[in-house]
This record gives sequence, structure tokens and C-alpha cells, in this order.
Amino acid sequence: MIEKLKKSSEYFVYICGILLFAAVFLTSIDVILRKFFLISFGGTDELAGYALGICISWSLAYVLFEKMHIRIDIIYNKVSKRVQNFFDVIAMGFTLAFIGLLVYFSSDVFYTSFIKNSTANTPLGTPLWIPQFFWLFGYVFFLIVVAILFFKSLKTLISNKSNGYSNVKKEEHDISID
Repeated sequence: MIEKLKKSSEYFVYICGILLFAAVFLTSIDVILRKFFLISFGGTDELAGYALGICISWSLAYVLFEKMHIRIDIIYNKVSKRVQNFFDVIAMGFTLAFIGLLVYFSSDVFYTSFIKNSTANTPLGTPLWIPQFFWLFGYVFFLIVVAILFFKSLKTLISNKSNGYSNVKKEEHDISID
């Protein structure tokens, strides 16, 4: 199950990369058109903002799987595996609680925008539920990943075994002298 979620998070990151390149391309074309031809697409910044928000929410799970998030490992690396597993359970528990609240309130915002058919106060007049749906999808996916990793970390703590997902990824750096 975890491997499928990890693979899905990789696909989401690739989609986000394409989406960000499209936003950069659209923004660049808009800037060039404004500079040399005094015309504009209008709404480019709005679409780029939606793309950025979607990419952030969709990439959270990948960041967690790859251990790219900020960790303070001064104490973590100096304690036993059992204490590390305890720290992992605490960290995943707080993350689960935070993301749970984020999903709860994000779903409320999405539902309200959908029911009231709210639109952006911009020239595009984008129905707000559309980008909010994609943001919510990313947060829900992240919530599922965090919940599964929390219970896996808890199981690891109880069974006192090593867990590849809850322990810090060790990286080796080769030093070459030229």
C-alpha cells in the first residue's frame, strides 16, 4: 500500500512540474506581449497562483516520502532507535492532527464555494470551487499518506522494529580532491 502511495506521489509531482512549466510559459508569453505589443492575456497571475497552490498541495506527500521536509536531527541522531521511533510517532501524530484540521476547513471552504457558485473577483471570474477542489484533493491525499505512515510508525514503536519510512534517510556524500 505504501509503495503505491509513494508511486502516486511521484506521478503527482511530475504533473506538478508540467503544470508549473505551463504557468511559467504562459507568464513569459504574457510579459513579452505586454512589453512589445501592449496586449495582455489577462488573468495570467491568477492562473499561475492556482497552479502554484495546486502544486504545493499535491507535492506534500512526495516531500514526506523523500524526507525533504525540515527536520531538526541534533537529538534525533544521538538517541536509540526506540526513542527515534517515539519521536516519529509524535511528529506524525501532530502532522496528522494539523492536516486533518486543514482538510476539514478546506472541505468547508470548497463546499461553500460550490453551493454558492462563488467566482473570483478577477477578469477571468473563475468559479472558485474548481481550484479549491484540486487543492483539497492534494490535502486529502496527504492526509491519507500521513495517516498510514502514522499507524506504521506506531506499529514500529510497539513492535520495536526498524521502519524505513519513519527513520531519517541517511545520505552519503563522496568527497573528491582535485
